[in-house]
Amino acid sequence: MSAVPSTTDLEELWAELHDTQSGPVSAGRRVRRVLADSPHHCFVGVEYPAARRVFSVVTDNVLANVTNGLLVTSGVVVEPGSLPDHGATLDLVLRAGAYTDIFTALVADLLVRLAQVTAEPGGVVVNRLGEWQRMLAGVSPDGLSREQQRGLFGELHTLSDLFLPTFGPDAVYAWTGPDQQLQDFQFEHQGSVEVKTVTGHDANRVRISSERQLEDAGPGALFLVTLALDARQGGRGVSLPELVRQVRNQAASLGVAGELEQRLVRAGYLDTQSRLYEDRRYALRRRTVHRVTDGFPRITEQTRPVGVSDVVYTVDLLAAARFLVGHEDVITVLEKKA
Repeated sequence: MSAVPSTTDLEELWAELHDTQSGPVSAGRRVRRVLADSPHHCFVGVEYPAARRVFSVVTDNVLANVTNGLLVTSGVVVEPGSLPDHGATLDLVLRAGAYTDIFTALVADLLVRLAQVTAEPGGVVVNRLGEWQRMLAGVSPDGLSREQQRGLFGELHTLSDLFLPTFGPDAVYAWTGPDQQLQDFQFEHQGSVEVKTVTGHDANRVRISSERQLEDAGPGALFLVTLALDARQGGRGVSLPELVRQVRNQAASLGVAGELEQRLVRAGYLDTQSRLYEDRRYALRRRTVHRVTDGFPRITEQTRPVGVSDVVYTVDLLAAARFLVGHEDVITVLEKKA
């Protein structure tokens, strides 16, 4: 296979290598080379008798003291290995079936990276695995929860509809939600935006996760964007994977596709798990924007009683009607230069 294989290609390769219909398989590995036109020798394989999926890169620089037993996640481990006729390898091994989706996404990403460089592959793989360790900190083998799906949908909808058309590439860099920052978007000195999504009948109540989330002590203005969504299985609306594809197209046209991808992974979204989200669809009923400033109903570090911490509370937006602004006002304020 000369082209860089997709996640679908990889799944098909592993299925072929795992086929035991022709009879029992002896201990060892069945392997298939990928990136045939690359100077790097890369193999996907299945290791028997455990039938574990493996990705191997031939390298003169295995760095066994660094990589032996290194956990990328609890279900994916890095080990030094070897292949007949090729010598020492750096092996990425799937050791828990629940992590199959994550493993496939990781191998696909490593192959893209290796296809782009001619440098010694061991160091390239180790460096990229370090990045993935950090990105995968919030990724579950079971995918995103319903609440996480809805929250990510809200952030991406706001990114796509409000910020990318106006701020271009800067909008992607301003998206800090995947990094668990205080607000979901931070525009340097101009201000910050927190995005909340609500479903059901009571669309005027939003949950605030800490006493700092609506703290406007930082530079610039603070806005609260609330999306009231109808969520249902099937029917009208947009699924999370459909919205991701839309935002990817926008980011690609702006030259920041790679930056968006890293944020999606840090947010817990993997293409290999997208099938888990296809049936759930969201339709926007209403978007409201509030400017959070003195008098807004909230709890902050300054107003929190002494001895109280880890504050989670609900804001009734009906009590914040005088703070309503239009989405155009958000753009106008955030466009101002410091």
